[in-house]
Amino acid sequence: HYLVSLSTLINTMAIFFTRDNFVLAFPLLAVCSTYAFFKFIPLQYGLPVLGVIALTLKARNKIIESRSTDEHIDKTIVQDLVSDEDALIAKQNEKAQKKLRKSEQKLRERLKAERRNTANKKKEAADEDDDGEIITAFAKGARGKKGR
Repeated sequence: HYLVSLSTLINTMAIFFTRDNFVLAFPLLAVCSTYAFFKFIPLQYGLPVLGVIALTLKARNKIIESRSTDEHIDKTIVQDLVSDEDALIAKQNEKAQKKLRKSEQKLRERLKAERRNTANKKKEAADEDDDGEIITAFAKGARGKKGR
């Protein structure tokens, strides 16, 4: 029962703590925080602490910026190298495809030539058979035909 009441309390408070309200209240929060910092922490300790924090943030931003440009440069270099390798691989694949097409074309031409040769041989054999049939029909003469 306690959890239910706590969750309803959080939900009702969420109405007041929104991003829009935070954006509007941020300048007042910054001024009050700065005043409290310098009021409760002596200036001789507070300024060096702020300086160290500022330098740390600046150094961190420079490191992040240099890493991002290095990554960009590295990515472009890698992309250039990979594109060169891809171009070489594409050329090799193209050459292999040409060789394959040429060999297939030669095979087709050879098969066509063999078909022509077998067709010519059959025709010649058929012509010889026809000559033989004509000769036998001539030799038989009218005797070979019945019903005359």
